[in-house]
Amino acid sequence: MDIFFKLNIIVFSFLEKSQFVKLVFILAGVRLVSMLLFNALGVIGLFVGALITSPIVGTNLTEALIISLISALNPYLSVLITKRLLHVDKLLKKLHAKELILIALFSALFNCLSYHFYFGLSNLHMSWESFENMFIGDLLGITLVLFIFSLSLKLMRKSKLTSA
Repeated sequence: MDIFFKLNIIVFSFLEKSQFVKLVFILAGVRLVSMLLFNALGVIGLFVGALITSPIVGTNLTEALIISLISALNPYLSVLITKRLLHVDKLLKKLHAKELILIALFSALFNCLSYHFYFGLSNLHMSWESFENMFIGDLLGITLVLFIFSLSLKLMRKSKLTSA
């Protein structure tokens, strides 16, 4: 995950609004794809990865643990709920553009709501503007990563059919 975090900083640092809000956040998409591929096992990896890469300045251990937990649980719950509602199978065969768009929208919205709920409880005072920016950043990051993921799935399925 650290490589994606650094890549996001290198490519999109000029779109960063704050320590927690970026206008393009590819890690939101990487987290979502991790959940699509690894389900509940991905939660552990995402939690540890978020904890390792959590900012040292401006947070304490409790904040780092809670933010890491939110980072790991949000995509899991988003994928779990949307896969059930949309009837997406475990092999992701029924995962098409409509499902990807709905998963991306739900995940970005769920992520923003839970982070801002926590920020409100911990008196970190995040504005509605930062909520909108986080939603846009997560949605753009998720869309970018899901597009690449979707193309990869199509290419793998196509190469599997032609080699059979």
